[in-house]
Amino acid sequence: MNWERAEVAAGTRVIRQGDPGDRFYIVTRGRLAVEVDGRVMATLSDGDQFGEIALLRNVPRTATVTAIEPTELLALGRDAFLAAVTGSRPSSIRANELVDRRLDELGRDE
Repeated sequence: MNWERAEVAAGTRVIRQGDPGDRFYIVTRGRLAVEVDGRVMATLSDGDQFGEIALLRNVPRTATVTAIEPTELLALGRDAFLAAVTGSRPSSIRANELVDRRLDELGRDE
């Protein structure tokens, strides 16, 4: 897999609600805010991940994610992510359960 390392400054918008999804992210260091319709819904930190909903459901980004402090991320492109996750039935089921739970937390039904 071709993971890309990215360092982002505080205030950097990593993904924007409504944009198409092109990558999956894992936070290796730092903190980020997750906003839906301008309202902060969650904070992400070391070990958390984001970006999977748009990739697995083929929908626009459901939230905006912005770095609160200097942050280091690992990013995996859409095709590599989908091949890894949907390549086995158990991982596909688990990923879809995660997406369902996150959409419930956001009060959305995609």
